[in-house]
Amino acid sequence: MVIEIKKDMQLVPFQKHWQFCVGSPHATYALRKDYIEQLKLIHDELGIQRVRFHGVFGDDMHTIHKMSEVMPLPGGNSYTEKSFRWCAVAYDNVLSTGMKPFVELGFMPNELAAKKKYGMFFYKPNISPPKDHKKWAEYIQSFVRFLIDRYGLEEVRQWYFEVWNEPDLNIPFFAGTQQDYFELYATTVKAIKEIDGELMVGGPATSSSKWVPELLEFCKQRNLPIDFISTHMYAGDPIGGIESNKDDEKVNFSFNPLAGIQMKKKLPNDAILPLFREVMVSNDAETRLNKEALIQSADIAKKEAKGLPVFYTEWNMCATFSAPCNDTRMQAAYIIHAILGTQGSMDGSSIWCFTDLFEELHPFPEEFHGGFGMVTQSGIKKPTFHALKFLNEAFEERVDIPTQCEDVDIAVFKGEQGYQVILSKLNFTQREKKTDIVICVPMEVEPSKVALRRIDEECGNPLKEWEAMGSPQVPTPQQVKQISEASAVNRESLPYRWEDNTVILNVKLGDNDIYFIEIG
Repeated sequence: MVIEIKKDMQLVPFQKHWQFCVGSPHATYALRKDYIEQLKLIHDELGIQRVRFHGVFGDDMHTIHKMSEVMPLPGGNSYTEKSFRWCAVAYDNVLSTGMKPFVELGFMPNELAAKKKYGMFFYKPNISPPKDHKKWAEYIQSFVRFLIDRYGLEEVRQWYFEVWNEPDLNIPFFAGTQQDYFELYATTVKAIKEIDGELMVGGPATSSSKWVPELLEFCKQRNLPIDFISTHMYAGDPIGGIESNKDDEKVNFSFNPLAGIQMKKKLPNDAILPLFREVMVSNDAETRLNKEALIQSADIAKKEAKGLPVFYTEWNMCATFSAPCNDTRMQAAYIIHAILGTQGSMDGSSIWCFTDLFEELHPFPEEFHGGFGMVTQSGIKKPTFHALKFLNEAFEERVDIPTQCEDVDIAVFKGEQGYQVILSKLNFTQREKKTDIVICVPMEVEPSKVALRRIDEECGNPLKEWEAMGSPQVPTPQQVKQISEASAVNRESLPYRWEDNTVILNVKLGDNDIYFIEIG
């Protein structure tokens, strides 16, 4: 395969939409020192500007209580206390890193919920609609006024307010219908806009790119404001814009909880992770992925949004928590593929998520357990972190060539210092065959350096180092340092030929390898 760059090729802006925001474990984690240290690392080294998390209104954030919950006194139910102190600590911590909150409004405090209906996750959020929309509106306004009083109106106008999370998924996230969600959106957006019309509010925050035209039609009929469209997509999801949940239709989860028992395999009984992986059928999750799902869905959603900004506030390769492929360079190669393939089709995005400090189903103690994060619980940089570091360092303009040739993703960037080339070869089946690539880059003078950084089996592979160490469940600080140093991604000189004012490079790219070449 030959990649030939010519002097007169057009340059186009490189849209780093993934720097808009990043996903995070739920709100209480923003109270932790290790979370904030890792969040600052993500901001400083990857350039990500905002963070989004679930559960700012979860009961573990203690925003509303009755006296009867504290002590069973006569008449205790008539005394209600609202406080956003813990929310303030979380947002103070976020702002201290240089990032801003992307505020996901949810879930429902028990005191305001229509029923006791809890999501399937470890921290058991109440996912019911409100029992009284007037009281929900008062609660939302109290929250927004608190933010403005604490941080100032001009600061809060720079935040985004997203109504709920994945209301199309009944079991984990919303115990209501599509119409219930639309009414929740209506109450919420009116409450916020009554305080300040310039505060930015949007939704529907659905899975699989659903409900975009439906929400816009609802807003049109009710004359409701909407400032942005938000939705989600994973490579295992169906293509958006085709399958929408209407009215009372719901997504049914259909995994078999006895799958692990049916497997003729003896599993260790001193850990939960191996059995969990069998039950969730996560060991082969990559066989059910569609690498084009996000790219195709974003194109559809952009058209459906009718000119509104489109934010994919959750996306990644595999939505299966604990899937082994989440710890590998396969995930990093997918991230490269998706970012290059969605240039121009979204206005901002948020990869799910930045850290393995995460417990939606269980706080797995193993350092590498198939978490979604860019770094492990101890802060070890995973392949996705290094891939995003490459993209962060990429020049602001790229050469306008197709982003894919055969099965290789390609991006060539040009700046005052010379050229950069990113090569990535996503393959969910991981073969041994390598692709021979010739790269020809025009230069006025011979470059002073041609350097390569790579993510492959030998570099940027902390999982391999951890396993070689014996897979310590909670590595010591010394072991963390050892793994980090052994899996570092360092510059190395790359041989080249200099002919007729052209740099000629020959490389061999294996499946899911990522190369970042600097010529200057």
